[in-house]
Amino acid sequence: MTHEPQDLRNINVGRGTGFTVALYVRDRLALPVADDVPTLAPRIAVEALPGDEAAALAAEWREWWNRLTEVPTGRVVRPAPERLATVFDTVVDEARAWEEETVRPNFFFSEADLPAGYVLEPVGDPDIPVVYDVELVPVDGAWHRDLGPHRLLVSVRTWEDPAAMDALLRPRIERLQSRVGAAPRTAAQVWHLTVDGQAFTVNDRPHDPGVYDFSWTNGPIEGYGFTIGTSPRQPLGEDVLRKEIRDFVEGYEP
Repeated sequence: MTHEPQDLRNINVGRGTGFTVALYVRDRLALPVADDVPTLAPRIAVEALPGDEAAALAAEWREWWNRLTEVPTGRVVRPAPERLATVFDTVVDEARAWEEETVRPNFFFSEADLPAGYVLEPVGDPDIPVVYDVELVPVDGAWHRDLGPHRLLVSVRTWEDPAAMDALLRPRIERLQSRVGAAPRTAAQVWHLTVDGQAFTVNDRPHDPGVYDFSWTNGPIEGYGFTIGTSPRQPLGEDVLRKEIRDFVEGYEP
């Protein structure tokens, strides 16, 4: 059996850890919220709360979920409300360990996995750089949600279906690239920022507004860094860039 690599040019793929942890909390407590997001699969043990308490936590959970859509991909965010934060602290390590066993991004498909007559082709033009993030969550069935023009949340089952992913990714990448091609060419802006002793070089992308590349110049691994794309495609100020660096360093795990 031969294996063909899935074409991931222009696409970053990883675990949607922050979302998975949030769903783990929701499903563990059977919170009545986000019915449009399927339950985790396989199912986890449930410790349901009394109705009034569950309803109160559900409202806090919704705010937490919305916050996750605004932070860089893969980031785990502790909820602000104290009641929900206490639950988070209790289960976060368990949830992350469960995710490690459940979500293992596979970047290769065997020929046997492809539908009859289906030919895997490159997604987008490799000569037009854009940023597109795909985050995997282990929810039941085929499911996806757009989190912004540069970001897609998908179920593991959807990710493992190459035809389904092609149908999702191709129009989104091509739409982004068409905007890049039409944008006027200007010079990139560069920031050299030091936050809590950690030095980063930050570059914006003139042809892809709202996207910033962060390079950790004194980090533990040469060339290591991260990229963010803002959903409204608006420019960010230096104070916001510094906050993104601080959050990234605090969440870094060797």
